[in-house]
Amino acid sequence: MSSVFGILNTGSTGLTANGFGTSVASQNLSNVATPGYTRRIATLEPLGPRPLSGVRAQGSSRVIDPFLERRVLGNTSYQGESVATVGTLNILDVAFQDGPGTVGTSLDEFHAALADLSTHPSDLGVRQTVLQRAQQLATAFNQTAQQLAQARTDTNGRISLEVQDINLKLSNIAELGTSIAKSEAASGQEASDLRDRRDQLVREVAKTVPVTAIEQSDGQINLLLNGSLSLVRPDGTFEPLQATEDLTSGDIRIYRTTAGATEDVTNLIDSGTLGGYFQARDGALRTAQNNLDQLASDFATAYNGVHTAGFGLDGASGRNLFEPPAAVSGAALNLAVSTNVSGQPDRLGAATAAASTPGDNRNALALMDLRDTTYATAGTLTGHDAFASMVSAAGASLQSARSTETHATDTLTQVNALREATSGVSTDEEMVSLMQFQRAYQSSLRVVETADQMLAELVNLKR
Repeated sequence: MSSVFGILNTGSTGLTANGFGTSVASQNLSNVATPGYTRRIATLEPLGPRPLSGVRAQGSSRVIDPFLERRVLGNTSYQGESVATVGTLNILDVAFQDGPGTVGTSLDEFHAALADLSTHPSDLGVRQTVLQRAQQLATAFNQTAQQLAQARTDTNGRISLEVQDINLKLSNIAELGTSIAKSEAASGQEASDLRDRRDQLVREVAKTVPVTAIEQSDGQINLLLNGSLSLVRPDGTFEPLQATEDLTSGDIRIYRTTAGATEDVTNLIDSGTLGGYFQARDGALRTAQNNLDQLASDFATAYNGVHTAGFGLDGASGRNLFEPPAAVSGAALNLAVSTNVSGQPDRLGAATAAASTPGDNRNALALMDLRDTTYATAGTLTGHDAFASMVSAAGASLQSARSTETHATDTLTQVNALREATSGVSTDEEMVSLMQFQRAYQSSLRVVETADQMLAELVNLKR
């Protein structure tokens, strides 16, 4: 009779184990569309040696390829960087577009007005047009500078918000690590749901800053910034980041405080969304601002130099056409028509001598000739060429950023597809598994029924 009970026990273990396998396959199918869900597999093992027989479910575990997971983190940071870079540099398209009121168009119209002045030096209407075109050009410089400055301000604001979000996620990752370690130590089973949530948060952090996750034997992780500095420690603590304004530049930099010491980690953040913001802010955006300021400074200095030598209709000279720049930095934002001539067209210095007014146009010709003079960029380019070079450089930076974004997005899509093939849920595969477990369950049920019949017959023999 003991052998009959052994058969009964074998069938019973089969029912339990295959019922568990059915539950795991059903769980996978239920979460086929759940973001961050990782496919589970049921681990079954045979019971033995004899007299034990049957099967036992050891539990379930996630299907993970650690090498693919690292690639996913790296490419997520790369893609996050490229998207942030393009989003920040899109302002260059707006700032340097063609059309009325832009710097390029206003330069052309200003020079055209000077050409009219050289032809009609005594015409007050023509002189007034020159002042209007000068003011229009100054305004165009001002507005373009404001757009670029606002883009930097907005970028700094986004950096601060991203840091707040990162710290919240780091806190959650640390808490989940502690929960995973406790759960797995108590049950001896993998805390798959908790691990999925943590991995999803790690990927979200990787989208913002470059991180490396090193798993410990107890289930905790050491999350490193750019592979070097701990953000989440294996003991369940985390190191928050701080977004602090640099008093010199006014830009946001990132700091990390540990053991009472504060260190600047901005240079370690070379990818992810923050890396993209830094790259755009301190790269093409800053270059565009510097170039615009340099052109405004060179322009004002060159035209003032010629204009101060000219004489107005009132016989006076020594007046600036534009307010002299206090410094190169901020020159574009502060460019303005000089108060010495603003609203007073008779003070425009079109003549080279007081006695030769009002018909003298020689200084107006000298002002007009500046169009073809290499006064910009350390005397190597004309004003038009300097502006064209600036626009070309800005366009090239934006085009390069967009190409990088396309490549980064395609690469991440490919890596995610590889991960999905390994760790994602395939409805076809899970349906096959479900049918296998179902048939195994049915077979185990037949074993139980057979053993029950055998036991009944043995009982009847003793009656």
